[in-house]
Amino acid sequence: MVFKKKMGVIITLKNIFHSVLDFFFPQICVTCQSKLYNSNFSICNECVSKIEKANPSDIENIFHQNISQFGTIEGFFSHFEFTKGGKCQRVIHELKYNKKSNLGIYLGILLGKELSKKNWFPNIELIIPVPIHYIKKLSRGYNQSDKICEGIQKVTNKNYYPKVVKRKKFTQTQTLLTISERIKNVSGAFKVRDVKKIRNKTILIVDDVFTTGSTVNELAKTLLNSGAKVIFLATLAFVKDRDFTVY
Repeated sequence: MVFKKKMGVIITLKNIFHSVLDFFFPQICVTCQSKLYNSNFSICNECVSKIEKANPSDIENIFHQNISQFGTIEGFFSHFEFTKGGKCQRVIHELKYNKKSNLGIYLGILLGKELSKKNWFPNIELIIPVPIHYIKKLSRGYNQSDKICEGIQKVTNKNYYPKVVKRKKFTQTQTLLTISERIKNVSGAFKVRDVKKIRNKTILIVDDVFTTGSTVNELAKTLLNSGAKVIFLATLAFVKDRDFTVY
């Protein structure tokens, strides 16, 4: 009885603390700037519903035009379409550059729910985020792809190993490079830390935005050369029109 009373007091004080904190430092939606109530994800439901969804035919075209010819990735899915000036661009920017790591978890949950509908997803044994170099991670405070994987894991319970692969090569930004320059830029960029964890496994690579596929194809090649069985790819978004700088 005494324990229950103490717990009740603790919960009440906690609620009061959060109410005071919310009063002085309210959570604001990153896209419409409206106040958020009972949300830990920095975006309101209305803005989430307005993020541009990916068209299945576009996803299929991207797979055949940018992925399948490399022979490293078996299947691909992306949930949103990254358009210039669109809500998706704003959200991804907040996730990567404005310390909104909780956005990655939330969007990962949405992505995980969609992935669960794919006929190939039950075969996934391991989820691996595209790693970033430790210098970039120190600058941002986290790897945004890690956060997306956390969200996917919450709704799918798939195994998630964020450190099984490392990015051993610091590469310049890919945004202004040609496709051939991008491939050269990421060549040899990855190394598998624990071969036993990936050997004979069907793996899902997860990233934030798909552009040309050079980075994920290099990672897939590294995994296959280290003993992985089959590789699939999922991203939060893809860039359909590349006539603008992504970031």
